[in-house]
Amino acid sequence: MISGRQTLGSIERSLAEVRQEEAERKARVEQAMRDINELRSAELDAYRELARFRLRGGGDGMFGRRIDSDEAQAKARLEQRELALSALRSQRNALNSDMAALVDKRRRLARERDAAGDRLDAILDQVDDRLAQDPAYRAQQEAAEAARATAEAAQAKATQAAADRQEKGAAYEADRLFIYLWQRGFGTPDYRSTGLIRMLDRWVARLVRFDDARPNYAMLCEIPERLKAYAADREAEAVAEEAKLGAMSRSAAAELAGEDLAAAVERAEQELAATAAELEALETEQAELATREQPFIAGEDADFRAAEEALLRSLRSEELSTLWQEALATPSPKDEAIVRRLRDLDKRIGAIGPQIEADQAELRDIGRRREELVKVAQRFRKKHYDNWDSSFENNDLAGVLIDELAKGVLSGADYWARTEKSHRRRRRRGGAIGFPGGVGLPGSMGGTFPGGGSDGGFGGGGFDSGDSFGGGGFETGDRF
Repeated sequence: MISGRQTLGSIERSLAEVRQEEAERKARVEQAMRDINELRSAELDAYRELARFRLRGGGDGMFGRRIDSDEAQAKARLEQRELALSALRSQRNALNSDMAALVDKRRRLARERDAAGDRLDAILDQVDDRLAQDPAYRAQQEAAEAARATAEAAQAKATQAAADRQEKGAAYEADRLFIYLWQRGFGTPDYRSTGLIRMLDRWVARLVRFDDARPNYAMLCEIPERLKAYAADREAEAVAEEAKLGAMSRSAAAELAGEDLAAAVERAEQELAATAAELEALETEQAELATREQPFIAGEDADFRAAEEALLRSLRSEELSTLWQEALATPSPKDEAIVRRLRDLDKRIGAIGPQIEADQAELRDIGRRREELVKVAQRFRKKHYDNWDSSFENNDLAGVLIDELAKGVLSGADYWARTEKSHRRRRRRGGAIGFPGGVGLPGSMGGTFPGGGSDGGFGGGGFDSGDSFGGGGFETGDRF
């Protein structure tokens, strides 16, 4: 068995490693693009030098000025691009740093919560023993049981009244003339019609004996509402009486432990929830940033394309083609050295292109893997699978399987299916007398407390996060 906290820690570590891999691969692509443009500038320098030997009558000066203009334009756009890239890079680094800090904070809080939870769990049997001999607690138990019985009886009456309303009201509601007058408020201060309409409505009322039927139907509608309100009041009273048992249980636990461990667990839970919300907001921001970075990584941003166009405009000009052909046809020692240098530059540019394409493809894959891991981590947190009482039978979830997910060998759907199948909740001690039904215990230990709720441990309800893996497209039959 492995704890939920340890499992989530493994998921988050793998996610951090994938983010680091992504950052390194992006830096490599950015550098390769810089290298290509620097090599193209070096080609232009070589052609300038070749022009000085081959062109006469000022032709080399005119040609050089055209190259200078294109190169200056490219340089300006590339400098502008570098500023934009630097801003994106700084934002990405800051996000990664902030997320790492939040993950560390979450781990610390989870350790503190679990330590306090373990200490509280260890004394729950003693709490039961103490409360079993406490006359005040036994008296409160009786009051709570009586309040609960009253609430259940009131709810039963409200349910029966609603059923009677449905059954007996059908005959009234089937009479279209009766319902017409009822909806117009005939016979009540709300009725506003005058003249001929009022006269006709009176005639219809006499026809269907509305004055006799209206009070009966009104009572039939009113009784269920009154009983529903009464049942709600009795339920609130029962909850209040049960909350007193929870408070007395807490007090006994605090006396035995020397501190209010339940409150310590709840404080950690609240901070954990806030930290998870902050983390998810940053993860959303990171996904949006990745979308903004994509054109730069693909070389499709306006500045890169403009710079590339300016450099290639000179390199593909007819003058350069002529210079190249002449240098090959009637080479001098100087020409040969420049030609060799141009061929070497061209070969180096040709080698970088496939490398960039391979890195860009790898980045797309890394991005998909990162998104899968983010969704798994978010779903894990929203299901509260890192709670004090949460564990997994399959130890590979924090080892081999998370490695396969991080590498893209295993899909998020497959990983989550194994997670759900392996999930178990540990039973707490006590429960025979103190903290009845979990009332008074922290949510992560399956409890509730007045004004709060249950995280859905063994004592509470289920989880609902409103999230799904829809973007990545995987479903496991469990939708959030």
